Amino acid sequence: MAQPTEPSRKPAARSLFKGPWFANMDFIASSDPLNAHHIFSKSYAKYRKGEDFKAIFEFLGEGIFNVDGESWKFQRQMLHSILNNEELQNHMTTTLKLKMEGTLFPVLDARAGAEVDMQEVAKMFMFDNICLWVLGFDPGYLSVDGRSETFPYDKAFEEIFEAVIYRHIVPRGVWEFQKRFGIGSEKKISHSTKVLDEFIYNAIRIKKQEMQKEEQGQQLDMLTQLMIAGQKGESSDKSLRDMVFTLIAAGKDTLSSTLSWLLWLVATHPDVEKKILEEIERVTAMAGRQESDKGTYRFLISKDELNGLVYLHATICETLRLYPPVPFEHRCADEADVLPTGHRVKKGMRMLFSIYSMGRMEEIWGKDCMEFKPERWISEEGNIIHVPSQKFMAFLTGPKTCLGKAMSFMQLKFIVSAILWNYKLDMVEGHIVKPTPSIVLSMKDGLKMRVYKRDV
Repeated sequence: MAQPTEPSRKPAARSLFKGPWFANMDFIASSDPLNAHHIFSKSYAKYRKGEDFKAIFEFLGEGIFNVDGESWKFQRQMLHSILNNEELQNHMTTTLKLKMEGTLFPVLDARAGAEVDMQEVAKMFMFDNICLWVLGFDPGYLSVDGRSETFPYDKAFEEIFEAVIYRHIVPRGVWEFQKRFGIGSEKKISHSTKVLDEFIYNAIRIKKQEMQKEEQGQQLDMLTQLMIAGQKGESSDKSLRDMVFTLIAAGKDTLSSTLSWLLWLVATHPDVEKKILEEIERVTAMAGRQESDKGTYRFLISKDELNGLVYLHATICETLRLYPPVPFEHRCADEADVLPTGHRVKKGMRMLFSIYSMGRMEEIWGKDCMEFKPERWISEEGNIIHVPSQKFMAFLTGPKTCLGKAMSFMQLKFIVSAILWNYKLDMVEGHIVKPTPSIVLSMKDGLKMRVYKRDV
């Protein structure tokens, strides 16, 4: 049975790394919860993204992930207001259901019994879905006729995220030189950014034309809402591009990564799959579902029933613990400081925080820290155990905690319950799953599975 890699059983990592004397690359690496609370919560004002971060992630522009201060506050307040709009939430649930029934199920039906790369399916499905929510249209990246090659945008994101790792490990002057002359990995970043910019700016142009013809209230996508909110201040095409770029990147990659790792873990742990299916059966029975309904192919759990899927919620948490979609975070010290672990931080020093390592530390999770064990998240009363966010940082911690946490759990529960109820997924014999070097934790050689329709 496939197992995660070795645990971090040593005391929480907190080490000083010295880069070349001429490169200003010294940094402190940590996965200690005390340091996490200090850096991201208690003293977060002292630790900003910094100029190096903005340079490395320049393709994000002035989006919320790349800014601090007033710009960050403004964008966060605006996104918080939009994401908490009940009408928008209902719209997202409806589009997700329609997309599953209209595209995901037919695609899996067409490939039943054949070898399928479920990571690619997850990526294409989430790209289409996030475009529906953010831009208001479906690019049709996932389709039964396999038209995905005509939509290069997901590939562009992938190339950027893999190439940007290089910027983390070489002196800034080296990759800036390559960028200037368009060589090496910088050529990929430049080309892929242009591809995505063309896609997003075209969507903005079309949306503006639509808004001139229709009542604003008729459109519930996030781009429309951002434009409406921006009318109260200044909202240039560039600022819209930066926010849209960030929303698409965050929405599609984090969810497709988590979905892929979860499907692999469940497929290699049949006892977990059995408990998830039993829970779906139990929850829907308590909701008064008829047997004829539950036996119907295409069965989808309702939004109101999602809260009852405690074991599935725990399975998602356990997946995020072992395979966080964003495996590390970094900050830059605005002033000299001393960490709770005793390390002295110089002004301008970078802090690299390993979320991946934190999820595999014996001192936090116990001797079974490397076991995939959803039960660790469930109390004796059958409720989800609250783990402080400074120990479980899949959604970060402190003031910059991810705004989409609740929505992410809702989407994943909806998608996973539907896939597992309708299909049996088996690993292709001999296929090895391993992570790829990237700022998003994806699978290097995909997730090769065989998909079978369940008996109804």
